[in-house]
Amino acid sequence: MNMPFTLKNKIQKKNPILGTWNTLGASLVTDAIAQSGLDFVIIDFEHGPFELHRISDYVSHCQAYGCAPIVRLPVPEPWMIQQALDQGAEGLMVPHMQNANDVKEFIRTTQFSPKGTRGFTPFTKAGSFNGTNAGDYVKHSNQNIVRSIIIESKEGFENLDEILEIEDLDIVYFGAYDLSAVFGHPGDIYHADVMKPLKQGIAKVSAVGKCAGGFVAHSQNDIKKLLNLGLKFITYGVDANLLYREYSTVHQAFKKFQ
Repeated sequence: MNMPFTLKNKIQKKNPILGTWNTLGASLVTDAIAQSGLDFVIIDFEHGPFELHRISDYVSHCQAYGCAPIVRLPVPEPWMIQQALDQGAEGLMVPHMQNANDVKEFIRTTQFSPKGTRGFTPFTKAGSFNGTNAGDYVKHSNQNIVRSIIIESKEGFENLDEILEIEDLDIVYFGAYDLSAVFGHPGDIYHADVMKPLKQGIAKVSAVGKCAGGFVAHSQNDIKKLLNLGLKFITYGVDANLLYREYSTVHQAFKKFQ
């Protein structure tokens, strides 16, 4: 194996972890983020223009600095899961999870036999391209891959209790904007009618020992707010928006100097 996975251990210690959304599809951007000291980077294959065969590039940039690469897939297709994990992803995140059966099937697809249905070969980046320690590779992968889902629909939220009974699920990420529409206030993610059920959902996740995430922090005050809500999986910003905000702010200031 290329290196020990560390994110699962951080999650199990119940300490908050900090990362960001990587959407720009440029390996040097991933490299710059990974060097910053963040715990994880979510490489967004749902909204970013990434190429599946280059997952290994983004993974390598993250691993070089001890930053965990999480791949967000657009759908939990088995062949996509296989590719992401074989190319070395430390974690996976999948959207649109509606019920326990959806989540169980996703998790089975990430696990080698006898727990799951993931196809096995050690001759990949994840297996260090050799079969010398194949047994250790299988055990290590089954135990240390971080499995996360996004709850963003009425059905998914209503089925949260049964979803949380699933043993090998690590992170439940609440899609705040989608759920704000579900609760009757589209876009107003901090409205009382939105926050009340979300707080209940976050408490349920924490109560069963899993890690809760959600929202996107855009400032240090936002991070404090999310920590106070009980979230442990903190996502700060989106790379494209952070670039835009910084240059836009400087541009507005520059105009005032003239």
